[in-house]
Amino acid sequence: MKNPLLLFTLKCTVILYFAACTGIGDYTSKVTATPHVTKGTWKLNLYSTSNKDQPDDLAGYTFTFDPRGKIKASKDGRVITGNWSEDEISKRMTINLDTNDPSLLKLNDYWHIYSISNTGVSLQNTDNPSSGRLLITSL
Repeated sequence: MKNPLLLFTLKCTVILYFAACTGIGDYTSKVTATPHVTKGTWKLNLYSTSNKDQPDDLAGYTFTFDPRGKIKASKDGRVITGNWSEDEISKRMTINLDTNDPSLLKLNDYWHIYSISNTGVSLQNTDNPSSGRLLITSL
C-alpha cells in the first residue's frame, strides 16, 4: 500500500517545479514599473492630450520616484513633492503632486502602464485614453 502523504508531497513538488519553470518572474518584472522608476532621475519626454503634444507645459522638470511612495518634481531649484503608487495587478500608476501649478496638476491622475523598459515608461490616462499620454525617460 502506498503512503498517501508521500504521494501528496511528490505531487506538490512536481507542481512547484513546473510553476517555477514557467518564467513567472520574467513576466512580473516586465509589467512592474517600480524597479525601473525608483532608480535614478527621470524626465518627461512626452505629454499629450487629445492627440496634441504639449511639451512646453512640463519642459525642464525632472522627477524622482522614491520606493516608499514619494515623488519629487524639480525645476530651476524649485521642488514639488507628492505621492505615487503602482498597482501591479491592474497595471496602473497613481501620481499625486502637492501643488497648485496647473501644468503639474495635469499629472495628478491614474495612469495605465502601457509599456516599460530600463530607459522609459509609457503611461496612458485610464479614464479617457485619448485625453492623456505620458512618456518618462531616464536621465
